[in-house]
Amino acid sequence: MRLAVLVDRWHPRGGGLEAWTRAVAPRLAARGHEVFLVARRASRRPPAGVCPVPLAPLWRPGRSRRDAAFAAAAARRLRSLAPDRVLDLRAAGLPGAALLPMGGLPAPAPDVSARRRALAERAREAARRAALVLAPSPRVLRELRDCAPAVRGELLPLPLLEDPRPRLHPPRPPERASDLRPLRVLHCGRDAARHGMRPALAWARALRRRLGHVRFEGWTRRPSRAVLGEGLADLADDVVLHGWDGAFRAALPRADLLVHPTAYDSFSLVCLEAAAVGVPVVTTPACGAADLLPESLVRRVPRDDPEAAAAAALELLAAAAADPERVAADAAALRRDFALERHVDRLEALLASIPPSLPRTLPPR
Repeated sequence: MRLAVLVDRWHPRGGGLEAWTRAVAPRLAARGHEVFLVARRASRRPPAGVCPVPLAPLWRPGRSRRDAAFAAAAARRLRSLAPDRVLDLRAAGLPGAALLPMGGLPAPAPDVSARRRALAERAREAARRAALVLAPSPRVLRELRDCAPAVRGELLPLPLLEDPRPRLHPPRPPERASDLRPLRVLHCGRDAARHGMRPALAWARALRRRLGHVRFEGWTRRPSRAVLGEGLADLADDVVLHGWDGAFRAALPRADLLVHPTAYDSFSLVCLEAAAVGVPVVTTPACGAADLLPESLVRRVPRDDPEAAAAAALELLAAAAADPERVAADAAALRRDFALERHVDRLEALLASIPPSLPRTLPPR
C-alpha cells in the first residue's frame, strides 16, 4: 500500500496527532507499506521509515483562504505522488480519503470562538467528502450520523502510545488520607479553558472540604496562577501547576484520582492512560473516552457541579479500595484492548478496505 498521511504542519515533538503519527506511521512502514508524510515542514525529523513530502509555506490572510490553499497544494502533491490511500489528519476535505477527526465532528456551537466554529465546520465538511471516517469514540460516530449519515464510519479508538507504568500502591480508602499522605489528584489538559483547569480546581476544593487532605497537580500549556483566580483560594499550599513538560505519565503510578472536567474531547487519551494504570477518572459527559472505560474506573458528572464530582470521586475510590482485584483486572483489559499493535492492525485493515481510487477523485488542476 502507498499511503499518504496528510498533516497541516509537522512538529517533530508535538503532541496529539503528531504523537499518534510518530507511533503509528513507522509501524505501518515496518509492515512493508510505503508511507509518505505530506505536510508543511515534513522534512524536519519525520518518523522513522516515513518519506517526507514537504508542502510550501502558506501565506494567505484568513483561515478559509489558508484552508483552500492547503487543500489545493496537497491535491497537487498527491497527483504526482499517486498514493493508493490517503489518511487525512488535517480535514483537508479531499474526496475518497480516510478521515481521522482527532478534534471530533461537533456541531458548531454559538458559545465557542469563531476559530473553533470554523474548525468544527471544516471537519464536518471533510467528513461529507470522505470515503471512510475513523471515529476515535462512539461520540464521534454519533456526530458523524448527524452531519453525514451516508458516509461510512468505523470506530477506531486511539491507542496507548506508551506502555503504562505499574501503579506503586493499591487503591486505598479515601478516609485514610492524611497530611503525610494526602489524596493525590491529577489533572492534565493542554488547553486550560477547554479541558477545565479552573473547574478541576473547584472539584478538588469540594473534595478537600470532605476529606481535608488533598494534593492537586495540574499540567497545562500555559500555567498561570493569576488567570486561575479564586480557584486557588482553599488549595494554595497543596497545588502544583506544571507546564506542558511531559511529566504527567510519570506521575500517574503515584496518583489516586484523575479529574478531567472537559468541555469537549473527541477521545481524551489522558483518561485512558489513567484508567490503564488503575487510577479512577471523574470526567464529564463531553469526554469521548468515557464511553469506552469500565464502570469501576470512571464516573461522569456535570462540569459545573463540584459537589457531584466530589461525591463521584469518593464513590469510585471507596469501591476501588473494596475490590482492588476488579480494578486491576479492568486496567489490564484496557492495556490489552488499547495496545498499539492492535490499533495498527485495525487501522491497516480499514485502510485496505477503501477502494484505491483517490487519484481519479482529486479536484482538477
